[in-house]
Amino acid sequence: MQTLSKPDIKNQIINTHPEIELLLSSLNPDLNDAITERIQALVKQNIDWEYLTQTADRHGVLSLMYSRFNSICPEAVPEPVLNQWRRSFQYIAQRNLFLTGEVVNLLKLFKKQNIVALPYKGPVLATLIYKNVALRRFGDLDIIVQQEDIFAVRELLIAQGYRPNKEMTDAQLVKYLNSKTEHTYDFIHDDKNVFLEIHWRIAPKYITPIAAKDLWQDLEPFSLAGTTINNLPLEDWLPILCVHGSRHVWERLSWLCDIATLIDKNPDINWQKVVQQANTWGCQRMLFLGLYMAQDLFGVDLPPEIWQQMKQVEPIVKGIAPQVYNQLFASVRTSDKFMGRTLYHIQVRERLNHKILYIQSFLYWLVKGKKEWVEK
Repeated sequence: MQTLSKPDIKNQIINTHPEIELLLSSLNPDLNDAITERIQALVKQNIDWEYLTQTADRHGVLSLMYSRFNSICPEAVPEPVLNQWRRSFQYIAQRNLFLTGEVVNLLKLFKKQNIVALPYKGPVLATLIYKNVALRRFGDLDIIVQQEDIFAVRELLIAQGYRPNKEMTDAQLVKYLNSKTEHTYDFIHDDKNVFLEIHWRIAPKYITPIAAKDLWQDLEPFSLAGTTINNLPLEDWLPILCVHGSRHVWERLSWLCDIATLIDKNPDINWQKVVQQANTWGCQRMLFLGLYMAQDLFGVDLPPEIWQQMKQVEPIVKGIAPQVYNQLFASVRTSDKFMGRTLYHIQVRERLNHKILYIQSFLYWLVKGKKEWVEK
């Protein structure tokens, strides 16, 4: 296989913290004999179990790590630590099952009103990738609808006991929906302790141009908790997940774990369509960065034609990846450094107009001191 040369920083971090290698090994989507033997060898070292637990929890992968250890070598984990992991797993499983039921009910409600809705991340992604909603932690719910349906959705949600996180008049809401910095209309259900994000775009416009209208033509049926819902094809999920991770400078290992597992468990992915979609949306560099790191950290197989295309942007990918590894594991993260986040976002965009749009948003925030950039 043709691969890119790898930056040294990842191996430096792993050599410094065997807990990181143990974590990465336990999250590997292909738990073959070699990976299993490596895990069994690593647990015999002087592992800082508190550091491992805190790191896994910070990255949203504690449930998945627990399930892997529980099946491979539970006896190697100190009993108090294993019990702590088990309690966390059970809590997350119960909460995720409740949220899954809530999103299914909301989707049914929207469908009755002829509103096409698409669940995003959360339960549908956990089911699609891991076949088990308990294995992927999510704290809120996300649903994508067309922008013109937002007003109707607001009325339906209020009738169900939700309240807008931000009260707005109709005129204010119209202005809000046309803002370059906004992409969700958020609601809270106080009794159920549910935070719901209604999307009409994947992310703010200065991050990506992907909107609901760009996704509607390829929706596929999918079974979630016994109910048929709308879902994105795999070829849309991959670039979108890379855009989402990139938006947050890959602060969580769980996002790369999602990408690696999706690739590993779905060998029939239409890679040509993946790249074409990313090119259409202007996020090919974000896609290649996400794929490169998924391969680097978890060893997933990528087809030769993808490696060949990634070679064309090798210097850029090699320059950005260390920033992400700092964001993931280092004590001083990329986003903590002055201008670190901004410089990253400029580098990861391949189109000049997208770079300019991001720079404009940053300058506006810098001058005004607030994140509000309404399109005139």
